[in-house]
This record gives sequence, structure tokens and C-alpha cells, in this order.
Amino acid sequence: MNAADMLPASDTLWLALVVLGGSLAASLIFLGVLLGRLRETERRLDEKESRHETVLDRLQENEFRLRTIIESEPECVKLQAEDGTVLEINPAGLRLVDANQPADIIGRKIFSVVAPEYFDIYRENMRRVFAGEAVVYEFRAITLKNRVAWMETHAAPLRDARGNIYALLGITRDITEHKQAEEQARRHQTELARVARLSTMGEMATGIAHELNQPLSAIANFSRGCIRRLRSGGMSPQELIVPLEEVCEQAERAGDILRHVRDFVRKREPRLKSLDVNQIVRAVVKFTEHEARHQCTHVRLNLDPLLPKVAADAIMIEQVIVNLVRNAIEAMTEVTPSRREIVIQTRLFESDSVEVEVADTGPGIEGGLIDQVFDQFFTTKPEGVGMGLAISRSIIESHGGKIRAESSRDGGAILRFTLKISAQQSHRRERADSIHS
Repeated sequence: MNAADMLPASDTLWLALVVLGGSLAASLIFLGVLLGRLRETERRLDEKESRHETVLDRLQENEFRLRTIIESEPECVKLQAEDGTVLEINPAGLRLVDANQPADIIGRKIFSVVAPEYFDIYRENMRRVFAGEAVVYEFRAITLKNRVAWMETHAAPLRDARGNIYALLGITRDITEHKQAEEQARRHQTELARVARLSTMGEMATGIAHELNQPLSAIANFSRGCIRRLRSGGMSPQELIVPLEEVCEQAERAGDILRHVRDFVRKREPRLKSLDVNQIVRAVVKFTEHEARHQCTHVRLNLDPLLPKVAADAIMIEQVIVNLVRNAIEAMTEVTPSRREIVIQTRLFESDSVEVEVADTGPGIEGGLIDQVFDQFFTTKPEGVGMGLAISRSIIESHGGKIRAESSRDGGAILRFTLKISAQQSHRRERADSIHS
């Protein structure tokens, strides 16, 4: 018999109730703790949800604010995928491409509004953006209503939180009026330069007449000699070949002079070619020879024979050198004739340009006037109009070069300008350098 059997029934019942009460109390305590933890969890969840809603509200507010700013932006703002698909575009962008609604352009390739000849340029700039660069580029556009316009885009990469580029952000504006103004200014510059050349030719008419007089006189003399011998009957036809060849040569020389004058003064668009700048200098010296000789001025050349060719318009560069040479001649009118000298030098400048220098032995340029000599209408000559050097600067800068003036320590003025080496010559030099290295 065990101890439970020995206890009275009432005691057994109380013992069971005590055990049951303890278990119930423990269960209630556990449930209380569990409920407390559950309530704490609910509270934390409520707080987290509240914070999450606050963050969402802020994000939505920021998105709304950003979208409002983009939509009110007066210039086109667009997002493009790597293949050129337009992802987003603001109302200004829709107006820029003549779209009636977003669906007209969103989801389509941007190339639908890019002129075909600019496809490669546009693709290359997109490639650079998705490689991580920020770029600025111009292109010609044909809008959805076939309106032709010039556009300028500032493009930058958009990155996600991991730093991956997922879109191109482009801000585009219409620069058609700016392009038209540039074209008009260029045409005005070309016309102004032609007028200046006409004026120069008028002033150099005596020299041109002298240049033509030499071959024409030679033609007349050789022709008279042939006629005289033919009339005397003492000359065979074979003996006429040499003097007649001389007549032809002199006629061609006169024709070349006239052709050169015609090219110099005629109205035409600039044409950049790969040219030998030394050859242009020699042509100008020949062209101005009579005027220099008349003013008792000696012209000396110091030309680098190994210069690479430059990218230039021959007639325009001739005009620049003519302007510089004639200015130098006129600057030395008060100098003793025996000291009047012009030195024209050519040399390689840095690694990508050729420099031409025209130096004289005149009075030089006053220090305070150095920065003004290339301004329009500025002149130190009583009868000058101040356009020669201004036009020269315009021509050189349109070629991508620079022109500057200074006074020599020994007296006299020095004017220098640079011209870019032609792309073909530059490529050859790079290959040569790589071979030698």
C-alpha cells in the first residue's frame, strides 16, 4: 500500500486541487507573459507600420514634388533605356518633338525623331553615357510632324541603389535659332572677308598690272620675233618650236595670275584642305613682291622644310598673310629704307599645330595697344579702317587656331598665328612616333 492509499479521500482531493491550481497558475502566468509579449510586438509593429507609412508619405510627397518640377520644367527632360527607348518625357519634351500625347513617343526609340545622318553620333554619345560619362552633344532632329530643328542634349547616367546605370537622363533644348544666327554670322564674316579682299586687290592693282605685264610683254616679243623671222624667210618651221613654247609658257603664267586673282576675290564658301603652308607663304610673297619692292622693303623667308600639312582654306590663309605683310610694309614707311625688312618664319608649334610668324623692323606696337590691334575698326593709320587684323583673327579662329601680336625687343612688331595640322598628317605623325618609340 502506498502513501496515497493511506491518505483520507478528502486529503487526496485537496492535494489534487493544489496540484491543479499550481498548474493553472503557471499556465496563467505563461499566458500573461505571452500576452504581454504579443502586445509589445503589436505595439512595435504599429510603430514600424507608422514609420513605414511616414516614409511612404514622404517618398510619395518627394515623387510628387519631383514630378511637378519636371513637368513644369520649360526644357525637355527625358529618360532613355540603353537601346534608345524613351521611358519618360515631360510636357516640354512632348512639345519639342511635336507629340500630341505621351504614347506618341514613350515606348518608342528616340531615333524616330533623330535625323538619319546623326544616328551614329547619337548612338556613340548614348554608349558613353551608359559607360558612366556625362556628355553634351548636338544633333539635327526631324519631329513627329516633320519639322526640322537643331537640338542640344546634356545627358548623364542614372544609377540605382547598387550603383548600376539603368537609364539616361537627358535635358534637351531647341538651338535652331542659335544655329541660324551662327550661320548668318559665318556668312557675314565670309562676305566681309571677300569685301576686304576686293579692297586689297584694288590697292594692289599696280602690282597685279606689273605681274601681268611681264608675261604679256614676253609673249609680244617672242611673237614679233617669230613673225620677223618668218617674213625674212630664213627660218625653218622646226626653229619656231622653242619660241612658240615660250609663248605658251608665258600665256599660262598670265592665266595663272588671273586665275589666282579671280579665286582671291570671288564669293565662295570656305573649303578646308590639307595644304603646305610654306607654299602659301611663297605665293603671298610673290603676290606682294611689287609693293614691297616699291617701298624698298626686303622680304626674307625662314621656312621649315619639314613641316606637316595643315587643314586650311588656301585663299583665306593667303588673305591673312597678305594682311600681315601689307601692315608690316606700311608700318615701316618712316624707317630708313636700308633697314626695312620683313622676316616670315614657319615652325612646328607644340605637337598639333604649325605657327607662321611675320616680323618687321618698324616702330612696333605700344604696350597699351597690344590687346586692341585685333578689334574691329581699331587702327593707328590715318586712312585705315581697322578691319584687316580683325578679319584675320576671325579667319584664324574659324580654322581652330590663334593669332597674337607683340613688340620685339629690338624694335618692330611680331604677329604670329597657328593652324591645326590636318587629320591625315596628324595620324601619320602618331604612327611614326609609335614606330620610333
